[in-house]
Amino acid sequence: MNRQRGFVGWIVLIIIALALLKYFFNWSIFDVANSEQGRNTINYIKDVSAFIWSYLRVPVTFLWQRIIELIPSR
Repeated sequence: MNRQRGFVGWIVLIIIALALLKYFFNWSIFDVANSEQGRNTINYIKDVSAFIWSYLRVPVTFLWQRIIELIPSR
């Protein structure tokens, strides 16, 4: 249960931060994403993330399985 509250809390915090940016600075994430530079930046981040994940997928999956094995089942 604690884990779900933390996730929801982060979502609420992000929504509040975006609302404050719009209110005080008239800055919208949607306007940025629709611009040419915004689309290029999003594509660049996506490509870099996919490249990094291609190298980290196997070790992270291995470690995650070992962590799950250490946690006692309820």
